[in-house]
Amino acid sequence: MAQPRPWLDEIIDALKELGGHGTLLDITEKIIERNVMDFNANPLFRERIRGTIYNHTSDGTYYKGEVGGEKDIFYSFAGLGKGHWGLRDYEPTEETVDITEDDMGFEEGKKKLKQHIVRERNPQVIKLAKERFKQAHGRLFCEVCNFDFYETYDELGEDFIEGHHTIPVSELEEGQKTRVEDIALVCSNCHKMLHRRRPWLKKEELMKLINVYREKETIFP
Repeated sequence: MAQPRPWLDEIIDALKELGGHGTLLDITEKIIERNVMDFNANPLFRERIRGTIYNHTSDGTYYKGEVGGEKDIFYSFAGLGKGHWGLRDYEPTEETVDITEDDMGFEEGKKKLKQHIVRERNPQVIKLAKERFKQAHGRLFCEVCNFDFYETYDELGEDFIEGHHTIPVSELEEGQKTRVEDIALVCSNCHKMLHRRRPWLKKEELMKLINVYREKETIFP
Protein backbone atom coordinates (compact mmCIF):
# COMPACT_ATOMS: atom_id res chain seq x y z
CA MET A 1 0.00 0.00 0.00
CA ALA A 2 1.31 3.44 -0.92
CA GLN A 3 2.27 5.91 1.77
CA PRO A 4 0.21 9.11 2.20
CA ARG A 5 3.26 11.14 1.14
CA PRO A 6 6.95 10.63 0.29
CA TRP A 7 9.24 9.78 3.21
CA LEU A 8 11.57 12.58 2.15
CA ASP A 9 8.86 15.21 2.61
CA GLU A 10 7.90 13.77 5.99
CA ILE A 11 11.51 13.80 7.22
CA ILE A 12 11.93 17.41 6.11
CA ASP A 13 8.78 18.50 7.93
CA ALA A 14 9.77 16.55 11.05
CA LEU A 15 13.17 18.29 11.10
CA LYS A 16 11.50 21.68 10.70
CA GLU A 17 9.38 20.95 13.78
CA LEU A 18 12.53 19.90 15.63
CA GLY A 19 14.17 23.25 14.94
CA GLY A 20 16.20 22.31 11.87
CA HIS A 21 18.24 19.45 13.29
CA GLY A 22 17.92 16.29 15.37
CA THR A 23 19.24 12.80 15.94
CA LEU A 24 17.85 9.85 14.01
CA LEU A 25 15.94 8.92 17.16
CA ASP A 26 14.52 12.46 17.43
CA ILE A 27 13.44 12.38 13.78
CA THR A 28 11.86 8.94 14.09
CA GLU A 29 9.97 9.84 17.26
CA LYS A 30 8.75 13.10 15.70
CA ILE A 31 7.46 11.24 12.63
CA ILE A 32 5.67 8.74 14.87
CA GLU A 33 4.22 11.62 16.87
CA ARG A 34 3.00 13.34 13.70
CA ASN A 35 1.17 10.08 12.79
CA VAL A 36 0.91 10.88 9.10
CA MET A 37 2.65 7.83 7.64
CA ASP A 38 1.31 4.28 7.54
CA PHE A 39 3.79 2.40 9.72
CA ASN A 40 2.04 -0.95 9.24
CA ALA A 41 2.63 -0.71 5.51
CA ASN A 42 6.36 -0.40 6.12
CA PRO A 43 7.47 -2.12 9.37
CA LEU A 44 11.09 -1.26 8.51
CA PHE A 45 10.30 2.44 8.43
CA ARG A 46 13.24 3.31 10.72
CA GLU A 47 15.66 1.94 8.14
CA ARG A 48 13.71 3.79 5.46
CA ILE A 49 14.20 7.06 7.32
CA ARG A 50 17.93 6.45 7.70
CA GLY A 51 18.30 5.41 4.05
CA THR A 52 16.37 8.42 2.77
CA ILE A 53 18.65 10.78 4.69
CA TYR A 54 21.82 9.09 3.46
CA ASN A 55 20.57 9.24 -0.13
CA HIS A 56 20.09 13.00 0.19
CA THR A 57 23.30 14.20 1.82
CA SER A 58 26.75 14.71 0.34
CA ASP A 59 28.09 14.08 3.86
CA GLY A 60 27.12 10.42 3.49
CA THR A 61 28.65 7.55 1.55
CA TYR A 62 25.63 6.70 -0.60
CA TYR A 63 24.97 10.09 -2.14
CA LYS A 64 25.20 10.16 -5.94
CA GLY A 65 24.10 13.70 -6.72
CA GLU A 66 25.91 16.99 -7.03
CA VAL A 67 27.39 18.48 -3.87
CA GLY A 68 25.17 21.42 -3.00
CA GLY A 69 22.61 20.33 -5.60
CA GLU A 70 18.87 20.05 -5.15
CA LYS A 71 19.19 16.49 -3.79
CA ASP A 72 21.78 17.53 -1.20
CA ILE A 73 19.16 18.29 1.43
CA PHE A 74 20.66 17.18 4.75
CA TYR A 75 24.02 17.72 6.42
CA SER A 76 25.83 15.97 9.26
CA PHE A 77 25.21 18.26 12.22
CA ALA A 78 27.84 16.85 14.59
CA GLY A 79 30.16 14.92 12.27
CA LEU A 80 29.56 11.84 10.16
CA GLY A 81 28.75 8.78 12.21
CA LYS A 82 27.10 10.72 15.06
CA GLY A 83 23.56 10.14 13.77
CA HIS A 84 22.68 13.82 14.09
CA TRP A 85 21.30 15.54 10.97
CA GLY A 86 20.26 19.01 9.94
CA LEU A 87 18.44 20.67 7.04
CA ARG A 88 20.80 22.63 4.79
CA ASP A 89 18.24 25.26 3.78
CA TYR A 90 16.46 25.48 7.09
CA GLU A 91 15.34 28.94 8.14
CA PRO A 92 14.11 29.29 11.72
CA THR A 93 10.73 30.78 12.52
CA GLU A 94 9.61 32.54 15.68
CA GLU A 95 8.24 29.20 16.88
CA THR A 96 11.43 27.19 16.28
CA VAL A 97 14.31 29.61 16.80
CA ASP A 98 16.72 28.75 19.61
CA ILE A 99 17.41 31.50 22.14
CA THR A 100 20.86 30.94 23.61
CA GLU A 101 22.73 32.76 26.33
CA ASP A 102 24.40 34.79 23.58
CA ASP A 103 20.99 36.31 22.82
CA MET A 104 19.96 37.24 26.34
CA GLY A 105 19.87 40.87 27.41
CA PHE A 106 17.82 41.96 24.43
CA GLU A 107 15.64 44.68 25.93
CA GLU A 108 12.63 44.69 23.63
CA GLY A 109 10.87 41.50 24.72
CA LYS A 110 10.98 37.81 23.84
CA LYS A 111 8.85 38.07 20.70
CA LYS A 112 10.92 40.95 19.36
CA LEU A 113 14.08 38.97 20.15
CA LYS A 114 12.85 35.94 18.21
CA GLN A 115 11.93 38.11 15.23
CA HIS A 116 15.40 39.65 15.29
CA ILE A 117 17.21 36.30 15.45
CA VAL A 118 15.08 34.85 12.64
CA ARG A 119 15.87 37.84 10.45
CA GLU A 120 19.55 38.32 11.19
CA ARG A 121 21.05 34.99 12.28
CA ASN A 122 22.29 32.25 9.94
CA PRO A 123 21.47 28.90 11.61
CA GLN A 124 24.48 27.17 9.98
CA VAL A 125 27.10 29.80 10.78
CA ILE A 126 28.46 27.98 13.86
CA LYS A 127 28.75 24.71 11.94
CA LEU A 128 30.69 26.49 9.19
CA ALA A 129 32.92 28.17 11.77
CA LYS A 130 33.76 24.76 13.25
CA GLU A 131 34.53 23.30 9.83
CA ARG A 132 36.87 26.16 8.91
CA PHE A 133 38.61 26.06 12.30
CA LYS A 134 39.22 22.32 12.03
CA GLN A 135 40.54 22.69 8.48
CA ALA A 136 42.98 25.35 9.70
CA HIS A 137 44.11 23.64 12.93
CA GLY A 138 43.32 19.98 12.45
CA ARG A 139 41.23 19.82 15.62
CA LEU A 140 38.74 21.80 17.71
CA PHE A 141 39.92 23.53 20.87
CA CYS A 142 39.00 26.56 22.94
CA GLU A 143 40.32 29.78 21.45
CA VAL A 144 40.67 31.25 24.93
CA CYS A 145 42.20 28.54 27.15
CA ASN A 146 43.12 25.88 24.54
CA PHE A 147 40.99 23.21 26.23
CA ASP A 148 40.44 20.21 23.94
CA PHE A 149 37.37 18.09 24.71
CA TYR A 150 38.73 15.12 22.75
CA GLU A 151 41.98 15.04 24.73
CA THR A 152 40.04 14.94 27.99
CA TYR A 153 36.97 12.86 27.12
CA ASP A 154 38.22 10.77 24.19
CA GLU A 155 35.43 9.81 21.72
CA LEU A 156 32.76 11.46 23.86
CA GLY A 157 34.40 14.84 23.34
CA GLU A 158 35.35 14.41 19.70
CA ASP A 159 34.43 17.44 17.55
CA PHE A 160 32.70 19.14 20.49
CA ILE A 161 33.10 22.86 21.09
CA GLU A 162 30.70 25.72 21.72
CA GLY A 163 30.16 28.65 19.39
CA HIS A 164 30.04 32.11 20.97
CA HIS A 165 28.46 35.01 19.06
CA THR A 166 30.90 37.85 19.66
CA ILE A 167 28.32 40.44 18.56
CA PRO A 168 25.19 40.42 20.77
CA VAL A 169 21.95 40.13 18.82
CA SER A 170 20.90 43.51 20.24
CA GLU A 171 23.88 45.13 18.48
CA LEU A 172 23.14 43.67 15.06
CA GLU A 173 21.95 46.35 12.69
CA GLU A 174 18.93 45.89 10.43
CA GLY A 175 19.83 43.35 7.77
CA GLN A 176 23.25 42.58 9.27
CA LYS A 177 23.83 38.83 9.19
CA THR A 178 26.07 36.96 11.61
CA ARG A 179 29.30 36.00 9.83
CA VAL A 180 31.68 33.14 10.48
CA GLU A 181 34.19 35.75 11.64
CA ASP A 182 31.74 36.76 14.40
CA ILE A 183 31.90 33.30 16.01
CA ALA A 184 34.49 32.37 18.65
CA LEU A 185 34.91 28.66 19.41
CA VAL A 186 35.20 28.21 23.15
CA CYS A 187 34.85 25.62 25.90
CA SER A 188 31.78 25.65 28.13
CA ASN A 189 33.63 27.32 31.04
CA CYS A 190 35.04 30.15 28.95
CA HIS A 191 31.66 30.63 27.29
CA LYS A 192 30.09 31.20 30.71
CA MET A 193 32.88 33.57 31.77
CA LEU A 194 32.49 35.66 28.62
CA HIS A 195 28.93 36.34 29.77
CA ARG A 196 29.75 37.14 33.40
CA ARG A 197 29.98 40.88 32.76
CA ARG A 198 27.96 43.44 30.86
CA PRO A 199 29.09 44.39 28.34
CA TRP A 200 30.43 40.93 27.55
CA LEU A 201 34.13 40.32 27.89
CA LYS A 202 36.00 40.07 24.64
CA LYS A 203 37.89 36.88 23.89
CA GLU A 204 41.22 38.69 24.24
CA GLU A 205 40.23 40.16 27.62
CA LEU A 206 39.41 36.75 29.04
CA MET A 207 42.71 35.38 27.72
CA LYS A 208 44.56 38.13 29.60
CA LEU A 209 42.74 37.26 32.84
CA ILE A 210 43.69 33.61 32.45
CA ASN A 211 47.33 34.48 31.76
CA VAL A 212 47.50 36.75 34.81
CA TYR A 213 46.12 33.94 36.99
CA ARG A 214 48.58 31.44 35.56
CA GLU A 215 51.48 33.80 36.21
CA LYS A 216 50.40 34.21 39.84
CA GLU A 217 50.12 30.44 40.17
CA THR A 218 53.68 30.06 38.88
CA ILE A 219 55.06 32.65 41.31
CA PHE A 220 53.02 31.44 44.29
CA PRO A 221 52.47 27.70 43.78
